[in-house]
Amino acid sequence: MDPQFPGDLGTGTGGDVPVFFVVVFALLVLLGAAVVAGGVRAAVRARRRSRDAARLGTDGVTTTGTVVDNRITSRHEHRLTFSPVVRFEAAGREVTVVGEQVWNRSFVPGRPAQVVYDPADPDRAHVRAEGGSPLGRGAGGVFVAAVGAAFLVLVVVLFGVARSVFEQFP
Repeated sequence: MDPQFPGDLGTGTGGDVPVFFVVVFALLVLLGAAVVAGGVRAAVRARRRSRDAARLGTDGVTTTGTVVDNRITSRHEHRLTFSPVVRFEAAGREVTVVGEQVWNRSFVPGRPAQVVYDPADPDRAHVRAEGGSPLGRGAGGVFVAAVGAAFLVLVVVLFGVARSVFEQFP
């Protein structure tokens, strides 16, 4: 069985490109596209949360809550991130929410945290606890999308180089 495509795959010279290379480059393009999509998704979600927080900042009620715990998330091997769990009083009841902030160290229980919440739905709240990433998840998403886009450009350039090599040495 011949492991090559008959024809030129768009080179115009009649050179054969082995199926293996085409499959590998196609998989690399899919990987790069998935990285770009993941980065864009993270940036869009962070932007949406930021808009919601801005709306709450003008229409919501600001109060002070207390950090009572941390939500711990395991990312990759041996890397933990922490988000503050904050309790505050609203509409005569105690409300507990998890902040969107992510930090590489735990938030100190007992410390005050500013909370902005929707008076009609106190469970819809945004927490501003001391610490956390100043860039937020949006900047991370943009960075990941940019790395994915650079990877895609590299794959396309390498495919062009491979194609020209197979044209020169059929």
